[in-house]
Amino acid sequence: MVPKEETPELERSTRSPVSSPPISDARQPHSGQSDIFFAAVKTTRMPMIVTDPRRPDNPIVFCNEAFSFMTGYSEQEILGTNCRFLQGPETDRDVVAQVRDAIGRRDEIAVELLNYRKNGSTFWNALFVSPVYDDAGELVYFFSSQLDISRRREAEDALHEAQKMEAVGKLTGGIAHDFNNLLQVILGYADILEARVDEADRSGRRAVEAIAGAAARGATLTQQLLAFARKQELRDRLLNFNQLIEDFRPILHRTAGEDITLRQRLEENLWNCRIDPVQAEMALLNIMTNAREAIERGPGRGEIVISTRNMIQPAGRAEGPTNLEPGEYVMVRITDSGPGIDPGIADKIFDPFFTTKEMGKGAGLGLAMVYGFMRQSGGLAVVESGDTGGAALSLYFPRAAGVTERRVAAGKPARRGGAERVLMVEDQADVGGLGKSMLEDLGYDVVLARGACDALDVLAEDDDFALLFTDILMPGGMNGVALAQQVRRDYPRVSVLLTTGFADEAIDEGARSYELIRKPYRRGELNERIRAVLDRPGART
Repeated sequence: MVPKEETPELERSTRSPVSSPPISDARQPHSGQSDIFFAAVKTTRMPMIVTDPRRPDNPIVFCNEAFSFMTGYSEQEILGTNCRFLQGPETDRDVVAQVRDAIGRRDEIAVELLNYRKNGSTFWNALFVSPVYDDAGELVYFFSSQLDISRRREAEDALHEAQKMEAVGKLTGGIAHDFNNLLQVILGYADILEARVDEADRSGRRAVEAIAGAAARGATLTQQLLAFARKQELRDRLLNFNQLIEDFRPILHRTAGEDITLRQRLEENLWNCRIDPVQAEMALLNIMTNAREAIERGPGRGEIVISTRNMIQPAGRAEGPTNLEPGEYVMVRITDSGPGIDPGIADKIFDPFFTTKEMGKGAGLGLAMVYGFMRQSGGLAVVESGDTGGAALSLYFPRAAGVTERRVAAGKPARRGGAERVLMVEDQADVGGLGKSMLEDLGYDVVLARGACDALDVLAEDDDFALLFTDILMPGGMNGVALAQQVRRDYPRVSVLLTTGFADEAIDEGARSYELIRKPYRRGELNERIRAVLDRPGART
């Protein structure tokens, strides 16, 4: 509640000498029945107060124990003050004006207002104010009930944030898919040109390399968009994050640079989690890069600390973030000694294309990729101020059971094709034409089909193919996964390689049993993946 007129003392407590009589000493007669009523109000769990508009500044003349408990002030501190003492810097002045106007009109009003406790912490207050009249129709009091609705507001804010991210994710995912197909054509023909440009033609080779380099940077951006949109296909496996950090430590140290100390505080018996190790390393790299740049913009020298620990989020009470589902988690926390996070931008940190860097210094997709990867992995990413300054970014991965396995080391470069027949399925004419040219250039005999039904028709006439190489998202009612499943059932001797620049419902558990290459792929990468499929023991060649 606020006074009927604004005063210069809006931001601080306005206290009259404490001589407020009990509410039962009001000018209206009271009875045993009213005494019982106020005794009940005094002990109810709903915070309630009564103010006297006939006194200067409409002071509080009654408060119950629940109001005192909610605000942290004692009854002696509350009585004789105006309700504005609960306001603070972030209290919405427009809502305050609404309450003041309603009091001036002697109307009831219900609003939600950010208030401050005695210890300086904030809470969302569901405030209801109503005038109280005596038998003669004279205004004698304003009655106000209050309710701390902070948890509800936090849940609503989390829901709105999730809905916003989901909407932006759908948009960026669709854009990234289309761009991947365009970049596939550019990169593919750049590779073909590079193989055909004479070694002595230096200017020609530089031009081709520039085209390929620009397209590769574009591919990185679209991959980050897909990660944010949670539309990339994850190849997850059971691993221990401590081991991932140890294996990735040389790259992390190089990313930190010479002027920044990198420290590790890893819990000894850390639980396992099931994640895509490549995407997890990318997430770590993006966070490390942001931490390093924050330190460089601030003190220039400092430290980054990577810590891990096991964490249990109980049901009903929150040890971690309020929007983290109950369960067991592996928490990875990266803190830096930089200048910290401006509270005004904290809620925009994970938005795609949001950046505090100078124009041209960053696309603003690094942390957006981290956010998408964490949500797709069933976890959560949270950014906050560090315990001793700087920023802290925490990743929560759901605990998984099982035994971890070591990553297989890379083998020798793959040999070229040996005239094996490949049935390629691609509905985009330009991508299909490129893929056919690349495969033929690599030594394969290629038949191109424009969709799943066309591919089945081809196989019905001639099933003498070593490999089915198919896109996943295609029109016509049958996607690449469904096609692969039917081919595996009806033509078991034909091996399968899937490709996509996008993954949604089509990438389900069924797709995990097939090899997959992401668009845009390079000529050498495509050959390596095909040879990995065809040279596997038991595969037909």
